Amino acid sequence: MLPRTVNQRWAIPILVSGIGISSIGDFIYLVAINVFILERTHTAAAVAGIWVVARVAALVVGPWAGSVTDRVPLRGQLAAIEGCRAVLLGVLPLLTQLGAIYADLFLLGAFSTCFQNAFLPYQTALIPASSQKRVNSITSTLQYSAFLTGPAIAGALLLHNHASVPLWLDALSFLGSAMSFFLLPSVGHNQRDAAASTKHKLSWRVIRSDFREAAAFLYEHRVFLTVYVFRVLLTVFALTADSQEVVFAQKALHLGQFGYGMMVTAAGVGFVSGSVLLTFFAKRVRTYHLIGIGGLLSAAGYACYAFAHNFWTAVAGLVILGIFGSGANVGWTTYQQRTVPVSIMGRLNNVVGPPQQVLGIAFLLLGGVIATQFGVRALMIGMTIPMCLAAAAILCVLPQQSRDAQGVTRTKHTHSQ
Repeated sequence: MLPRTVNQRWAIPILVSGIGISSIGDFIYLVAINVFILERTHTAAAVAGIWVVARVAALVVGPWAGSVTDRVPLRGQLAAIEGCRAVLLGVLPLLTQLGAIYADLFLLGAFSTCFQNAFLPYQTALIPASSQKRVNSITSTLQYSAFLTGPAIAGALLLHNHASVPLWLDALSFLGSAMSFFLLPSVGHNQRDAAASTKHKLSWRVIRSDFREAAAFLYEHRVFLTVYVFRVLLTVFALTADSQEVVFAQKALHLGQFGYGMMVTAAGVGFVSGSVLLTFFAKRVRTYHLIGIGGLLSAAGYACYAFAHNFWTAVAGLVILGIFGSGANVGWTTYQQRTVPVSIMGRLNNVVGPPQQVLGIAFLLLGGVIATQFGVRALMIGMTIPMCLAAAAILCVLPQQSRDAQGVTRTKHTHSQ
């Protein structure tokens, strides 16, 4: 028998606590899985395959996962997904064949994509519009804190244990996250789509219909679409630069492993600091300013890092990147919550998710070619300049006047459905 759900007063603390635990598990996983695969195969190619499998899974699941998200109770989805991830991680250390390991990793990547599709609609439906920005800031603080604590925990465990130990601890974190969702209320379920799904099985015809509905929404809300495109470009440029961060630290800045670790820590401290500050001042800062100015200053921090020739200049750029980047991320999440109805958030990912994954893979490959042919600094500068341009474009495209009032009305209407 499932436990009773809690009232609204305790819903927010339980939600953010569950996400905090799950986020620590995510970063433990990032460290442990690399060590685990290297111990099993002793080849760098097998380790690189981890990231390929995850992206392939996202490409396979992405075009239809949103149709499921919008038709199945969100709380049940999230709890089931976290439970499945816990089982898959618990089983992973017991596997010996590389093919079986990759199959397990593929399923983990698929469930991760499904979780990302379902979490934002559930969070949007659960949290009152007036509190969304502050809750997003708290969630961001916990996630970025996990960026610092997760690898440290994994490293400490790996000093005296096999890589299986942190993976099993990670499985427990996902199990704890699943239990937290069972305690939360069921909200955001689209009754119309749920009734339709009981009569008609999910088919390609339904998926095509969902695709057309989401495309029509994007066509109608062209400002949102334009901002989304520039936001995706900014993210892809940053991802491409991040992929060569270790090489840049060693070959351009002439830093060792300790220096590189300090730079990563500096960026993490910047992100945490920005998120913490925003939890206190969220209601005083407009969403437009967070996305536009935060994004532009974050890109400027990345540019400072790319042009740096010494450790301290690079650290200063990363701290600026972190402080304002966290604000831009919170602003973007809030903007989506106040623009996109909960009832179509999932199917919207059917349209925008796969192209974003393909673009990310293409730029990762392009980044490797540029770094090899022209040097890693050329790559970093070549990515940060268009980052600044994309951030400036967002600042120009997004309406100057605040849309918060309209967004609150739309969200309230969605809650009442």
